Amino acid sequence: MIRVYTLKQHVRFAPETIILFGMLENLNQLTIPDFHYNKMGHSRFHNIIDTCKRMFKYVDDITDCDICVMPYKFIDINDPTFMILFEVCSRFNKPLYIFYNDDNDKPIAPDSKIIKIFRTSFYKSTKQSNEYALPTIDADHFDGYLENPELTIGFCGAHHHNRFRFLQTLNESDIKTNFIIRGGFWAPEINDKKLAKTEYMSNIRENLFTFCYRGAGNFSYRFYDVMMMGRIPILVNTDCVFPFEDKYDMNEIGIIINENDDIVQSVKDYYIKNKDRLYEIQKNNRIIWEKYYSPHGFLSNIV
Repeated sequence: MIRVYTLKQHVRFAPETIILFGMLENLNQLTIPDFHYNKMGHSRFHNIIDTCKRMFKYVDDITDCDICVMPYKFIDINDPTFMILFEVCSRFNKPLYIFYNDDNDKPIAPDSKIIKIFRTSFYKSTKQSNEYALPTIDADHFDGYLENPELTIGFCGAHHHNRFRFLQTLNESDIKTNFIIRGGFWAPEINDKKLAKTEYMSNIRENLFTFCYRGAGNFSYRFYDVMMMGRIPILVNTDCVFPFEDKYDMNEIGIIINENDDIVQSVKDYYIKNKDRLYEIQKNNRIIWEKYYSPHGFLSNIV
């Protein structure tokens, strides 16, 4: 069991701080929007409290801890709470874990042996030695359905951030596409966000492939949801970093192309080459999500 120290009086429970959820008694202490629940009525934090209580012990004395954790989403190095924790961690030689779910891709903290940074948006080519990828957190919408051998490509979302030309190229090809274009992030034209989320998840479920491309930050929420649903991503390489990617082969999960690659030909070649392995690839992608990207898998790998 990992002993965790934080400044308890400053804790703000959020996706970035799931490592601290063992300090909660129940999820009723949180405000969770309807669209962050699945059809089973489970929220995106389902069973996280029990998981954390099994893995972590929250101590009141920093000298008793194995790791120290920022009590809320990291702000910057001038934040008073960070400065207090950094100073005391340096004094007692304790690692300080900070979590940062944000579009910002600029350096946020020094490359210090004391600090461990888990963040969503940064670049592999400029990655600091103490930076690690943080997955996005969503409710588990997987219903067990995997077989879908037909070559179809789905996408539900906005077509900005250079997505338009790829989507247009695919739409104009002879490949079957199922694209729902929204006016911006989180479907601003739909007031009922639960409906918008249902349509988004259904689009992933009903297509063998889903087109994935970075958003305002250098990461893709959609990529993690595709893996959760046991589908195959078509991922444009923008120098992203993925959680624990040394544990599996990124080239095995789907189609990874560069900006100037022929996306249509890449999809056709992959489909023909792997036609007898499509079920196996989907199954393995779901396993990767469970082991490394799900909240439980992510926390287990931190341990």
